[in-house]
Amino acid sequence: MAEAVLFSLATNILESIATEIAKPGGSFASQKVQLLCSAKDELQSLQDTVQTIQAVLLDAEKKQWHDNQVKLWLRRLKYVLYDVQDLFDDVATENLRRKVTSGNKMSKAVRVFFSKSNQLAHRLRVANKIRELRKELDRIKSDKELSNLEQHLSEETIGRGKKPEVPSPDEKIIGREEDKKKIKQLLFDSSSSQSASFVAIVGKGGLGKTALARLVYNDGEVKEHFGLKMWVCVSDVFNVNVVIKEILKSAKDNCQERDDDEMKKLLQDLENKPIDQLPSLLREILGRKKYLLVLDDLWNEDRDKWLKLGDWLEGGLQGSKILVTTRSHKVAEVTDAKSVIHDLNGLSEDKSWNLFRKMAFGDGVELSNPELEETGRDIVEKCAGVPLAIRTIGGLLYGKNKDEWLRYKVRELPEIREIDEVDDGIMQVLKFSYDHLPSCLKHCFAYCSLFPKDHIYEKEMMTHLWVAQGFIESRNGEDNLEEVADNYLSELLCRSFLDIASKAVDGEVLTFKMHDLMHDLAQKVAGGECKIVNFKGEDNDSGIRHASFSSEIFSEEKMVSTSKLRTFLYLGGEYSVLNSSKVFSGCRHCRALGLDNTDIPLLPSSFGKLKQLRFLDISANQSIQSLPDSIADLVNLQFLKLIGCENLKTFPRDLRKLVKLMYLKIGDCDSLSHLPPLSELPSLRTLILLSLDALEFLQQTSDPEQSDTTRPFFPSLEKLSLRFCSNLKGWWGRKLVMGAYQKHRSDNSLSSFPKLWSVNIRGCPHLNFVPPFPQVEYLSTDSTKMLEQQLMVNPNCPSEATVGSTFIPFSKLKRLVLKGRDWEPSTLETLLRLASNLESMSLIECDLRSLSHGMQHLSLLQKLEIWDCEGLDLSCQEDEHGTQWRYLTKLHVLKIGYVQNLVALPEGIQYVTTLQSLEIYQCWNLESLPEWIENFSLLEKLVLYGCPRLERLPLEMRSLTRLKEMRIGNCPALKERYLTDGREDWPEIAHIPVIVWEDGSYD
Repeated sequence: MAEAVLFSLATNILESIATEIAKPGGSFASQKVQLLCSAKDELQSLQDTVQTIQAVLLDAEKKQWHDNQVKLWLRRLKYVLYDVQDLFDDVATENLRRKVTSGNKMSKAVRVFFSKSNQLAHRLRVANKIRELRKELDRIKSDKELSNLEQHLSEETIGRGKKPEVPSPDEKIIGREEDKKKIKQLLFDSSSSQSASFVAIVGKGGLGKTALARLVYNDGEVKEHFGLKMWVCVSDVFNVNVVIKEILKSAKDNCQERDDDEMKKLLQDLENKPIDQLPSLLREILGRKKYLLVLDDLWNEDRDKWLKLGDWLEGGLQGSKILVTTRSHKVAEVTDAKSVIHDLNGLSEDKSWNLFRKMAFGDGVELSNPELEETGRDIVEKCAGVPLAIRTIGGLLYGKNKDEWLRYKVRELPEIREIDEVDDGIMQVLKFSYDHLPSCLKHCFAYCSLFPKDHIYEKEMMTHLWVAQGFIESRNGEDNLEEVADNYLSELLCRSFLDIASKAVDGEVLTFKMHDLMHDLAQKVAGGECKIVNFKGEDNDSGIRHASFSSEIFSEEKMVSTSKLRTFLYLGGEYSVLNSSKVFSGCRHCRALGLDNTDIPLLPSSFGKLKQLRFLDISANQSIQSLPDSIADLVNLQFLKLIGCENLKTFPRDLRKLVKLMYLKIGDCDSLSHLPPLSELPSLRTLILLSLDALEFLQQTSDPEQSDTTRPFFPSLEKLSLRFCSNLKGWWGRKLVMGAYQKHRSDNSLSSFPKLWSVNIRGCPHLNFVPPFPQVEYLSTDSTKMLEQQLMVNPNCPSEATVGSTFIPFSKLKRLVLKGRDWEPSTLETLLRLASNLESMSLIECDLRSLSHGMQHLSLLQKLEIWDCEGLDLSCQEDEHGTQWRYLTKLHVLKIGYVQNLVALPEGIQYVTTLQSLEIYQCWNLESLPEWIENFSLLEKLVLYGCPRLERLPLEMRSLTRLKEMRIGNCPALKERYLTDGREDWPEIAHIPVIVWEDGSYD
């Protein structure tokens, strides 16, 4: 990784040394061999050397960009520190293997390996290696460059506390209202004689060209104007075939959103169509609609290359538009000499200051310190109206105290030139922000350069890779590293080094992306150590530690030369090129191995030498029928993913040796009918089983004695997800095994799943028994049988209540999502009675006539969502006094969507005076809002979408003085009434600060 990794690397080494020194006699010591006796002294000396070097690393990281001698010094140091860490990793691994193997029957070969004589030889080698590395570090420490560096003994750390609030991408956009209006006018202009005409947004990097194009692309009026919308990121490499395929993919996505069956039929099976058929298919698709195509981040200046694509874009209906974003006027002119160019300028001084203030201080914060404001305005001036620079440096300063601001002003800001003075000015600002990141964030950021520009990163995968590489620090040694990694990501998002691409319904980030300039910065700071390898050039790849391979050309010779790789990720190319054992021989030091979408054969010994491996992804591999036994030797493995291995049938018998495995995901393995005893994995925190159609039972043991009932049942499991396993019937395949489990629970007074807090069970219609999960806080399910079994005693599948446990089911449940049409009112009422601590509840596609009377027990409920419950009558006469609403004394958020019977809000809701957000979606028969809406005196947000019969708003809305925002979409009568005249003509809405209509316009 970049030199930024060295501070954390040194910290990791010091922790390892401290552990070794603390062991009785030293782990390398022996009273009979003098060299081993001196190992502890060598370790102490090594510790002193590393501490001395670590103290100046933070200063060296900054100076190396302007001092080539410091850069070379850091490079020497980096290689030695990696070797030191590898050594300690090897020692710890052998110790762990010995412990794991001692608990199982050992073969003769294993006994020889762990014999006293072999251990002695191993320790001699280790002691000698320590001495060699310590001497090399001493030479580096004595270099004259060290004396010119300042000492920094500590830096900012990030733990697992509350995550910072990450704004959505659109919330970061300030000051582009007029630009958006102008682009819309150009897109709606039909005066061109061409069937498809061009509009170009041109401006330097960081001005927000893509953000502006995205605002326009998502606009409601734009959606109505164009029958087909497509978005393609082109970036540096202009490959016509690739661009055509991406356009068709985007067209397919758009047709699915619009539910266009005819177009979907034309685009089905797109991935398997021959490349030579795609251009004519593109022309046919475009010829059916008036389309909008966005070509984002276009760099091609070769007219001939463009013509190869441009010819296929002709033929759309009159009024079709191609919107291009680029940094170059020449690029815009190459696409079409008649292109209408919109030059995007920097933000005005006032808008720049507003954006900076929002990023540096937060929304609605009034500045009372004139010194901070003066410093802030100096910074904004240097940013020259470039939003990316403003957001990044504002995010850096967020939460800093007055002294830190003044230090930036006096010592560091004078060194930064204004962006307009030099072409790479913005990179200086971004580099300034990068230099002030904690080291733990620096290498997470640089690691993202392993993927190409415009890549959409999966949060889960990236955080797992960060953990596997040791980038995530635990302040007390007990933190959940995945949670800390999630906080790291949130920090990078808040500081604008990364941007959100998509969120889940609950607001959790699912995917993220990286601005092109940020990607350039990541590549710069990563140097040649973190690289996308295509083997087409003559680059010297000997220094690579982290590599992704995207080329169809694969050089086995170069693979061998990168024998110290810590990351190997395969991103694409021909499957056959990876059919070589040399891939594994080049990965002996690998911590992350991604073989997704490869058919590489896995021999019995494939994983035998990958002893440092933490992350392994073997997905979409059709050649695997059985995982090799050697996978059980990966005692350091933390993350294992097996998706789409359709011929996989069996697992190794000794999977229990994976004592550090904390994440296991198995999905779409159609031939897999048996699983190993996963409950015996002591560190497993997350278990995801997805679309395993052949699986009937999760644990199917032929002999109950093989099931170790002396251990806790899934002692560390925190998250369980069972989804779309269509034939899954229960947990155990034999009643005898289940009986042994229940007797064990009775004898030991232990509950099952002692740490399990999140459960997601869907699409498993035959599942009728799961062991109780008394600690669950989040439950999402459509499994009525399973839930009924959890709620009551079943004679055939006795629950834990029958074997001496006294826990109350669902007493800790805080969030509940129920989906499906088979819920009995009595089951739901029983559940709600027990789940009295519930804070959030979602009812989705539930066949209920009325809300359950069990809601009277939900006095702590803060959020209620009701979606697509067709038969639900919220005004049902069974509850004419609004009983189910009166007890919701803490309800803050109410969302109702796709409820056809909703003509008016039920009277009972007027008693929910704590409501802060009311959102109504696609309730087509809603005719009016009630006069008693004035009871919602705390209401801050009101959303009305898809209510065509709603013609007016009640005058009583003027009493809602706290209402900050109202969003209205697809309500034509309201739009005609309130948007045609100024808001001052309508007293019911005159006081609302922000009104957003369906077309995205602000009032």
